[in-house]
Amino acid sequence: MKITRLITAGALFLLALVGTVSAQTVGTTSTSQWPNQWIAARRQILAVKYKENKQTTVTMSGTAIAPRVIGKADVEFKEGRTNVRLEMESFASPQSLGGFYTTYILWAVAPEGQTENLMELPIQSKFKIESTTKFQTFGLIITAEPHSRVELPSSMIVAENMLRKGTEGEITTTRIEYSGDPGTFYTVFAPNSPSTVADYNTPLLILGARHAVEIAYRADAKRFAEQELRESEVKLATLEQAWPSSRYSSNLRNNQKKHSGLAHDVMRIAEHARKLSVERSDQARLSFEQQQSVETIARAQSEADRARTEADRSSDDAVRARIETARAKAAERDQAIRAADDATIARERVAQAQSDTEKAKAGEKLALEEADRARIRTEEAKGERDAAQQRLYLSLSEILETRREARGLIVNLSDVLFDTGQATLKPGAREKLSKLAGILLAYPGTYQI
Repeated sequence: MKITRLITAGALFLLALVGTVSAQTVGTTSTSQWPNQWIAARRQILAVKYKENKQTTVTMSGTAIAPRVIGKADVEFKEGRTNVRLEMESFASPQSLGGFYTTYILWAVAPEGQTENLMELPIQSKFKIESTTKFQTFGLIITAEPHSRVELPSSMIVAENMLRKGTEGEITTTRIEYSGDPGTFYTVFAPNSPSTVADYNTPLLILGARHAVEIAYRADAKRFAEQELRESEVKLATLEQAWPSSRYSSNLRNNQKKHSGLAHDVMRIAEHARKLSVERSDQARLSFEQQQSVETIARAQSEADRARTEADRSSDDAVRARIETARAKAAERDQAIRAADDATIARERVAQAQSDTEKAKAGEKLALEEADRARIRTEEAKGERDAAQQRLYLSLSEILETRREARGLIVNLSDVLFDTGQATLKPGAREKLSKLAGILLAYPGTYQI
């Protein structure tokens, strides 16, 4: 029995919906380069999934800013469309909420976050009106708006749907989000602005057209949608010129209807300019951020390349310094050897002279013996030098092209040592030079580069 009652009543879902109710004078200004950035408004309302071919009635209850508002909505989903028959009472002029508001709009809000402007409501204390929506699951809200062609609900919510007592069905709570204006465009922007003062002498259509253009300006349309903004300004100027001449006409109602089309054109074009400006501003901001990222990466790469170049240069300087140090030490050793040889020869000559003076008879014998000893030393020294030169030759041949000539060993650095067009050594050349320096340190001698 319970299951049957659930099926006949249809499925009802309680959904959390994104929106916030802001006070009349709440608004934000932006000094940034991208003034159109915003976050979604947040509010919790009731949403219903309507069963096909079954009529459901929900109560439309006033919010804290319009507590006297009361009404109902008879809703029926049939053949892919949902019909909404709305009855409302105790509606005051939207100007009572602030001079910025000129009309009331009925919205359908789907769980996927979509919002649909169903219709503009009559400015009457009591009325009945009917509309349709493509949604099957949605919540109903009524908002005060600056003009009738708005594409996003403002935060000035005056009524929302509620479950009636005795309604049967399955109720589930979930959270949904929709894109709404959190006070950036559709809420009073500056308390001292003329648009915040209620004006009961000017038709609401005229006020709505003015507000639509003002909102487009606030969205920076002059920068991002100049053509559309200019078109709305021209039509608004035409409307402003035509209205004063007809307001005192005996047939005021017909004149208001006559200007209704032009006023709605101004609202439509200005709202389009606002929407374009927001979209283009977002695109420009994204492009700017992407360009900033590219430039940051390029600067980082340049710094890395510069650091790498400095490191390579330091390494080359270190190799050259080691070679120069080895060369200087080899030169010092050669000089010390020559000095020692010279001292030895001098001492031997003095000794020989003394020996010749003291022992004249034994001079020839001693001279011969000395000559023999000198020959032996020379041969031994030559043998040592030849052996050392052979070891040096073999060591050098392992890393570089080496050949013997009369003047000594010739080492040829025939490969390309540096990167093309650069002052940096190739890794292979750096390794060979390092080994060459080690060999020269191990085999003292006289070298020429």
